[in-house]
Amino acid sequence: MPVKAKFKNSIENLKSELKERQERLIKDWESAKRDLKARQKLFTREIKTKQDEFFLEWDDVQERSREKLDQWLDRFEIDELQAMLDRYKEENEPLETIGENDVLRQLPSPRKLEMTLQEALEKRRSSRDFSGEPIAEEMVAALLWAANGINRKNFKRTTPSALNWQDVSVYVVQANGIWKYLPKRHALLFIEGKDQREHFGEIKTWMKLASQHLVFVSDARKTETFTTKLLDKTFKVDFSEGELNERARAINVGVKVQAVYLAAVAMGLGCTCRLLVDDQKARELMKLAPDEKIMAICSVGEHPASIFDHVI
Repeated sequence: MPVKAKFKNSIENLKSELKERQERLIKDWESAKRDLKARQKLFTREIKTKQDEFFLEWDDVQERSREKLDQWLDRFEIDELQAMLDRYKEENEPLETIGENDVLRQLPSPRKLEMTLQEALEKRRSSRDFSGEPIAEEMVAALLWAANGINRKNFKRTTPSALNWQDVSVYVVQANGIWKYLPKRHALLFIEGKDQREHFGEIKTWMKLASQHLVFVSDARKTETFTTKLLDKTFKVDFSEGELNERARAINVGVKVQAVYLAAVAMGLGCTCRLLVDDQKARELMKLAPDEKIMAICSVGEHPASIFDHVI
């Protein structure tokens, strides 16, 4: 057979073979598509069945959860639940609520504290003598921020608080009156006018020479929280009153006092912490409620340059 004819015959055979393979592939593909479609329908039915089973189980879980919640809520009185709800709303308000006629004094940004913690701890001491000179308002802002300021999201504070009570408020007693520090606003709320420092410095005659008295007040009403009630109802541990309550509130004040000490030494100020033996007049001036308790006072001010600074 001539070479040309042989080559032509080989090409025809190859075409025929390719056509047969193509037909088989098409048949296999059609079969695979039918199988895939059948599997898809089966899978869809299985998914639907599983989904229905899941929703039935989830409905059962929700129902059991509601029953558990109802049983747990039955342990509380209506006024307890309302108090916890009110406290939750108050904590999550972007700013402290103030009255229409309330007077606010916006504080400047706190002075930056450049001293290291190591240096501040080495130099920390109680200084009971003051020059009588007023300190800069940015220093006051730094002291208040260190004690009870907002330092991150969700109104979290510079100092810790047992069970997140946030029961301690800081009042500022200075030459132009008595003010309450509002951390969220970083502002002072006016409480009482005139210079009332003499009613907060009874131990030493020249204690009134302190530029400011920072008064730490703990409000027992703020310890009635969801967490406190949960511990009591679930674990029979009562933090709402008694010794545990007092110890926790004392810790809350103590950490703020130390923060003031460290901020004061970092700015070169004198600071001393003390108790107020007779606080009746102070309570009247600060307009405190029966559940609010003066826990401690930090007196701060410039160090005296000489003995003549004590002349009153």
